[in-house]
Amino acid sequence: MNEIFKPKNVAAWQLKKAQRPLVVSKAPYISPPKDHVTIKIIDVAVNPIDWILQDSPPPGFDIDYPAIFGRDAAGEILEVGDDVKDFRVGQRVIANTGSGGALYGGFQKYALVHKNAVAELPYSIPTSKGVVLPLGISTASAGLFQKDFLALPFPKEDFEDLGRVVIVWGGSSSVGSCAIQLAVAAGAEVITTASAKNFGYVKRLGAKQCFDYHDDDVEDQIVEALNGRTVAGAYHAVGADGAVESCARIVDRTKGKAIVVTVRGAPEKGVPDSVRVKQIAAANIFTNEIGPYIWRKFLPKALESGMLVPEPSALIVGEELRSVQAGLDAQKKGVSAQKVVITNIS
Repeated sequence: MNEIFKPKNVAAWQLKKAQRPLVVSKAPYISPPKDHVTIKIIDVAVNPIDWILQDSPPPGFDIDYPAIFGRDAAGEILEVGDDVKDFRVGQRVIANTGSGGALYGGFQKYALVHKNAVAELPYSIPTSKGVVLPLGISTASAGLFQKDFLALPFPKEDFEDLGRVVIVWGGSSSVGSCAIQLAVAAGAEVITTASAKNFGYVKRLGAKQCFDYHDDDVEDQIVEALNGRTVAGAYHAVGADGAVESCARIVDRTKGKAIVVTVRGAPEKGVPDSVRVKQIAAANIFTNEIGPYIWRKFLPKALESGMLVPEPSALIVGEELRSVQAGLDAQKKGVSAQKVVITNIS
C-alpha cells in the first residue's frame, strides 16, 4: 500500500500492568508481511482472558507494554501479504486475533492476522454475530483434536458416527458452544452441563443430553447416563472451582478414555490417579495442521451450509473503541449463553 494512503490506525491500549481504563489513542499501521492479512475491524468480542490480562496477567503471559488485547474480530480484508492467494480486498471475514504482539491485537481499527487464523464470513451472517466465534473455535479445537488431548477425528460435513461420547462441562459458554458443535461434526455424541434455563439452547447446538451442574448428584446422574457407553474424554470449558475434579471423577467411573482437557490448569489434588488432566492453549493449533484445517477448510464451508452456527448470541454493550472497557467490565461481571460484543469499530 502506498505510504501516502496508509490509513490512520487507532487502538484501545493497555499502557501498563493493571492499568484501567484502556486508553484510546493512535497506533501504527503496518502493511501485512508474507502469509498475513490486514483486517479493517468492524466488530470485536470480549473473552474472559481479556479482562484477566488487564487485571492480573497469569503466569506464562509475557506482555510487552503498551499492549493491545483482543482475540475476536470481524471485518473486511484491507490488504494482503505476499503469497496470500485465497483472500481478496473487501472480503468479509472473522479472525482469531491477538497472537504476535500489539499489532495483532483485536482492539484496534486495523489488525494484522496470519491467514491461517482467518475464515470467510457468509453475507447471510452479520459481522456482529460472526464475531462471537473465533477464540471459542480455536480453544475448542485445541482440546478436541490435538493428538495429546481428546484426539477426535477432524470435523467434516459427511462425518461418521464414532460410537464415542464427549462430556462438555459448561456447554452454554462461548467455548462450550463451539466444543459441542465441533464434537458433533467429528462424529461424537455430546453430553453436557448447563443451567436448567439453557438446556434447550445446548440441545439446539447438538447435545444429546444435558445435566444441571447445580445438582448435588450431577456426577452420579452423568455416570448413570453413560452406563454401557464409551467415553472419548471430558472437555472442561468453564465452571466454578471443583468442576475439573468433577469431570475427572466422572471419566474415572466410566468406560473409555480417562482424560480431562481444561481451559484451566490441572488441580493439585482431587483428581484420581488414573485420569490425565491437560490444559488447553488455543494458539497451539496454529503450530500444527489443526489450525489450517479448521480455519481454512472446515469453518468457511460449515458457516455457509449452516452446519456450524455463531453462538452464543451477541450482547452488544456499545460502539467504537471507547466502549471496549465497558465490554471488559461486562464480561467480568458474567454473562450466560451470551458473548459481549462492541460494534462499529471502524
